[in-house]
Amino acid sequence: MNAWNLIGLGAWVLLAIYLIFVIFNIRNRHIKMVITRQTEWRHRNHLLDTLEVIVLLAAIVGMGWVSFFRQVDYADKATVSRSYSYAPLVLQVNTNRSYYVTARSGNGNHPVKYFSYWREGAKYAITSRNATISDGTDPLNVQAAGYPWSLKKLKKLDKTEEKAWIATFTATYKPTFLNGLGMHVGHVAQRYSIIRIPNDTFLRVLPRGE
Repeated sequence: MNAWNLIGLGAWVLLAIYLIFVIFNIRNRHIKMVITRQTEWRHRNHLLDTLEVIVLLAAIVGMGWVSFFRQVDYADKATVSRSYSYAPLVLQVNTNRSYYVTARSGNGNHPVKYFSYWREGAKYAITSRNATISDGTDPLNVQAAGYPWSLKKLKKLDKTEEKAWIATFTATYKPTFLNGLGMHVGHVAQRYSIIRIPNDTFLRVLPRGE
């Protein structure tokens, strides 16, 4: 584990300790309240209960947000480091046609598409959660536009690789306090690929289940 992530580990430990404290503290005060039967003490006791529970819930929500729900700006160089990789696709030929990518749909009401492609003699697979097929005039389509690509580099690839390439963007959490609090430092925040083909005739679509 990256040392920065110990910040988050320590915070969760402190939160667990505070939870135990709240449980025992409320229990002990309520026992004392029953024994003394003092009206003034009872009102103050309920106020302390409310304050302790509010602080506990705020801490849980805060830690939950920073650990699981915090949205990352992939263009923010202070939060994530960015890297890119590029590779040409290898054309596949069968008796019927030539293609660069094979696509098939999964099951469910919102089926995920599964893409297969070939690079340097090896076959790779990725889903539509982390990739998009680009077959238009512009290499950067709507799905990929939310990530910080270099359009100049992508257009250069179109020329050198004849519009048959894959570009992958990777964002990795940097060592910052918030990233450490969420125990994300050193982990991949996002990996997204553009699979570029000259046009849709180079996409082989398989029926569901194949």
